[in-house]
Amino acid sequence: MKITGPKTTGNYPDRFEDCQTAIEEVFVQLVVEATRAGWHHEEVLAAITAVADTTALALDVKGKTDTETRLSKLMKKKD
Repeated sequence: MKITGPKTTGNYPDRFEDCQTAIEEVFVQLVVEATRAGWHHEEVLAAITAVADTTALALDVKGKTDTETRLSKLMKKKD
């Protein structure tokens, strides 16, 4: 399934809402497919939330690790 991209590059006032709209159809399809597979929609939504939280935390940790690595390299150059 194709997801539409932002209306323009960079930030604009409705960008977040546009992103929600763009992923909504895929999200609903995911919930439908999971419930067809036998999962209850409440547990599907809870699982999606948990996966989103875990992914956000992992990306945050990766970003911090990347930043720490770059800072460490910069500090070594000063020595």
